Amino acid sequence: MKNIPLYTAISLVAISLAAHAARAEDLSTATAPLPAGTFTTSAHSDEWKIANALSAAPATVADHAAVVDWPANPKDGMSQGRVLRQGNNGWTCMPDVPKRPQHDPMCVDKTMMQWLTATLAGKKPNIDRVGLAYMLMGEARQGQGAHPAKDPAQVKDWFYVGPHVMIVLPDTAQDSLRGINQDLSNNLPYTTRLNSSVDATPIWVVPVAKGGDRIKEEPLNQLLANVPAR
Repeated sequence: MKNIPLYTAISLVAISLAAHAARAEDLSTATAPLPAGTFTTSAHSDEWKIANALSAAPATVADHAAVVDWPANPKDGMSQGRVLRQGNNGWTCMPDVPKRPQHDPMCVDKTMMQWLTATLAGKKPNIDRVGLAYMLMGEARQGQGAHPAKDPAQVKDWFYVGPHVMIVLPDTAQDSLRGINQDLSNNLPYTTRLNSSVDATPIWVVPVAKGGDRIKEEPLNQLLANVPAR
């Protein structure tokens, strides 16, 4: 038996420990509320990120959606995000955005991905059809047009938006969003942009629960089983 060089042995041990840590990560934390004073992070296993990302949408969408991680450098485009799981229904789910005080995974259809990719790059999306996204875990934001803080612990006021769907309209229909609420704090539908560019296309955010609340899919037969007999 040949002797294994010391650095090779150390590398093998490190790989083994990393693999064990990934297997040992508690996947229930992918959807459980974050402990007070903590923030989302990208320091999780792929399995954790997949479980977290898929919690953003109904099972009918999430079960067959692709899962893509956010790019390591926020300035890079979505094309630089690592594919964690292949999908076959045209939907893409992403795990938490780092440095937020609550989980905020997202699942988007092809049109909304077009909007997201262009908007993050500061380009005009050129939308020609309706696009849809789910964020059923909700999200926390610093405010309309706020520049992301380097240290989230220094943010004084977070706006907690409950579980919601997001809709982007074709460019030709943007005027139909004129006059809609833009206040993130009142739990009502609102319009928002991810950047202040004159070419930025707004999206319509429609909450389905209050900020901080959760919703849960339950089979109808389970619900009926809990109904008292008359």
